[in-house]
Amino acid sequence: MIALASLMPRMTRSLPATRRTRRAALPALVAGLAALGGCLSVPDGPAPECHSTDDCDRAHGEVCEENVCWGNPPAGLFAAVISPPSSRHDLVSRELPQVAIPDFGWMGDLALEAPVLLGGKVVAACTTLAPCDPTPIAATITVSRRSQFQGGPGFKTVVNVDAGDAFSIPVPRTRTNDDPYTVTILPDATQKAGVRSAAELVPPRRMQVSVTDNTSAVPVPLGRPGLPVIRGTLTDSLGRGLAGYRVSALGRWDPTAQPTEVSTVAYTDAQGAYAVTLSDELAGPVELVARPVSPPDKPVVAPTLHVGDIDATQSSQHDVMLPGSLGGPVELAVVVQGPDPGGTVAPVAGAHVSVTGVVTGGSTSFTMADDQVSDSMGRVKLHLLNGDGIAGQYQLSITPPAGSTLGVVFEQKLPSLVGLTSYAPPPIRLVGRVKVSGRVVDVGGKPLRNAAVTARPSLRFLWGLEPEPQAFVAAIPAATTVTAESGEFVLWVDLAVPGVIESWGDYELLIEPPTSSGAPTIRSEFAIPRSSALEATTVPDIVLPDAAHVHGRITGPDGKSVEDAEIKLYLVSTQLTLCSEVPHAPASCPIPAQLRARNTSDSEGTARLLLPRL
Repeated sequence: MIALASLMPRMTRSLPATRRTRRAALPALVAGLAALGGCLSVPDGPAPECHSTDDCDRAHGEVCEENVCWGNPPAGLFAAVISPPSSRHDLVSRELPQVAIPDFGWMGDLALEAPVLLGGKVVAACTTLAPCDPTPIAATITVSRRSQFQGGPGFKTVVNVDAGDAFSIPVPRTRTNDDPYTVTILPDATQKAGVRSAAELVPPRRMQVSVTDNTSAVPVPLGRPGLPVIRGTLTDSLGRGLAGYRVSALGRWDPTAQPTEVSTVAYTDAQGAYAVTLSDELAGPVELVARPVSPPDKPVVAPTLHVGDIDATQSSQHDVMLPGSLGGPVELAVVVQGPDPGGTVAPVAGAHVSVTGVVTGGSTSFTMADDQVSDSMGRVKLHLLNGDGIAGQYQLSITPPAGSTLGVVFEQKLPSLVGLTSYAPPPIRLVGRVKVSGRVVDVGGKPLRNAAVTARPSLRFLWGLEPEPQAFVAAIPAATTVTAESGEFVLWVDLAVPGVIESWGDYELLIEPPTSSGAPTIRSEFAIPRSSALEATTVPDIVLPDAAHVHGRITGPDGKSVEDAEIKLYLVSTQLTLCSEVPHAPASCPIPAQLRARNTSDSEGTARLLLPRL
């Protein structure tokens, strides 16, 4: 017979009358079943944790409700992000930079906000390259704001606007001491026969905007007279124009951000001429990038041109001639192999194979690259150049498909391709990854099944690498699995970064138990043993700590409960010493706040969460 307590609905601290009525009806339901002489044949639920507060840790403030001991939360600075269900367009997500969690575990009401609307219409302003055209243009608009707590996710939304349409983007209201929103507008670069795209007419624009009330659909002009223009011609080694190259400038509005397109887009004419207009308020110099455009039916085998360190504050002329030493086309046929789980060497399908060669001369460089995905036989065909100026510079990188037991290859130098029209090197055999096994158990030592286990490179590992291998390692698909009935798991990770000396893999394990387990989510770091012959390693049992039960009610600004709203609780890091301990940490030291718990609200607006007592 199932215990009555396991049928009782969970109660909030302020129990609504409807739930009191529903609870009172349960004894009658059970009595009715008994009168019929039947038993309710369902699996037993979890045993009640408590029947009264005396069964809980009263010394640390715990109270008994819903047969659960609530409270006694772990120490630390907690923040939250609460988000409405997708159907509630009258509400918008909100960051709570500091969430007070009392000893008794009740966080109180957590109120979502009504949005304010950031509205406008994107139009092309008069520029030196385009006539004044009042017609709205198509664009992609990104609205973002850095997090209001250290390492938080921040706010970001992206919308696409068709030509002629106004935009109206819901955002949280900007309040006193809030950072303004960063609004980035990228003109649509879609090409149509005989029609210049919006990206060819006007440059992108970046604005800082505080939104305190709804804004109307006023014109937002892109471009203005007097912006710097970069002009020039692209020619081959005989002085003939290179037609059809796509030319743009990469730069930054924020010196700490990654480079992005900050100019109009131009396509070189028959003489190789181009002209691009820069956006304003750029931080530092820009890099001119000219890429060959391949028609769908025939790839163009030609290098990408780079001109760096261009002053973004004034117009300039940059003519570039391809060196004759780059040569002509060569086809590189690569076969990727590796041992399967049984140890037999087999083709590796779905591996991403890339080859890059760079020739640099002063501020100008030429890059020849191609990348393909291996077929069912592990084969790829890459199209490169065979001249003595670049054919000895090629480096190959391989990333196996997600979940593979095989390791990566990073910038492996290829033999010289000088003078060849085709080349098929011996099959490239990937080495096995390190087998990482372990077991997840709950606080009582009981194996935990169906827990998701994910291994990602730790920040210490990533920030110990130079920028290029750092980006390569960060892009490797994370290894993930689910624990078996015994709580055991097996993952496959890279021992090190091949070609990078002394870059041994340190990883972070994210353990996410099923909600029904009553166990909390945790993160656990582990280091790969420093042995080049290592094939497998076992981590000690991962014991999930005791969980602190906390809860709160998610409401709208009117105080009414919101069902199916999501809450994420983060532990904010106050220790930033890692950034001074590794050689390549970002200048802003963005140590992420750790997601400690998440859940959605029930029909009463109550969200229940489990925090690990580490």
